[in-house]
Amino acid sequence: MNGRRRYLRPLSLFVLMALFSLSLIGHLDSRLNIGGFDGFEWEEFDDSPVQSHKAEINTEILEDDTTAYDLPELDNPDPVKVASSAVVDNGQDESSAAAGPSSDQSAAEAVDESRTAKPVAKVDENLIPQTQIPSPNVEREKPTVLIHTVRSGETLWDIANSYGITVSQITSANNIQNSNRIRVGQELKILTVKGVLHKVGHGESLWEIAQRYGVSLVEIVDANKISNPSTIQPGMEIVIPGATQLLVKDALVVNGQLQKAFDWPVKGRISSHFGARWGRMHNGLDVAVVTGTPVRAAADGRVTFSGDNGGYGLVVYIDHGNQIETRYAHNSRLAVKVGQQVKRGDIIAYSGNTGTSTGPHVHFEIRFKGNPVDPYKYLKD
Repeated sequence: MNGRRRYLRPLSLFVLMALFSLSLIGHLDSRLNIGGFDGFEWEEFDDSPVQSHKAEINTEILEDDTTAYDLPELDNPDPVKVASSAVVDNGQDESSAAAGPSSDQSAAEAVDESRTAKPVAKVDENLIPQTQIPSPNVEREKPTVLIHTVRSGETLWDIANSYGITVSQITSANNIQNSNRIRVGQELKILTVKGVLHKVGHGESLWEIAQRYGVSLVEIVDANKISNPSTIQPGMEIVIPGATQLLVKDALVVNGQLQKAFDWPVKGRISSHFGARWGRMHNGLDVAVVTGTPVRAAADGRVTFSGDNGGYGLVVYIDHGNQIETRYAHNSRLAVKVGQQVKRGDIIAYSGNTGTSTGPHVHFEIRFKGNPVDPYKYLKD
């Protein structure tokens, strides 16, 4: 009896183990579909463990608090998780989420949809800083008049050629009588525009200057940046654009030529002209006037002599520059001193009959480059 029990116990264990093995094999058969694919339908694939596993993953995702609005903050978002969240946010139920897209392309599309769903803040374009584009350097405007200092070995031709102007433009702008005589260190005015440099005379107006040169008033104003044409003063130098010859009012010399620009020292009858007289040269013009008539300067200048000088009697010499000198003789009284600056029309003496004279008159001379010339040719009408 005891021997039978001894054998029954191992046998029972063996039977139990066999049954357990058979049940395990059957379970595996149902899981792995051992026994063939007869009767298999594609609809039944939705219940497969793989799909169930996906459903479980999606269910877990639905329980997560992460939404589509948090997507930009994720370091490495899971495509499947993002897709499930996007589906739920669009109003689908959990079962739809479980059957959601199974391909990577669908998940990417869902990610794009979730990104577009995020609200976008509008920014005022006026508040966006604009990049400053550097503008090209504006060429600096050249001054109308430059100052050139003569260097050793330079000629007027060299200077004119370097500035692209003519020698006559330099000589007229600087009152140069001899173009071959310039000195080292001499400062020359150089025009950077075609034209001449005009020095405003006493009583001149800008309108009168424009009329004389045949240039419009507007052109002169623009070339010289003149704000108020009525404020020009004697002695001012202005550029006359387009002019080729200096036409200064009362200019005594233009381009080396003596001009008809002298005022009469007195008004009266001409008693003796310039030229040969009584076998000798008469170097001036005699104007008969009564003693004590005011004698006036024929042009601006500086007194170089005022006193008694032999046959001239009481005489005044005036240097007008540019190697021009005038003389006023036979006066009864003198009104100026040596070194005094005088203006055109200033009283310098009073007429008389001193020196070698046959009656009260004024002896008037004009000397150019040391030589006497006929005053009548250069006295204004």
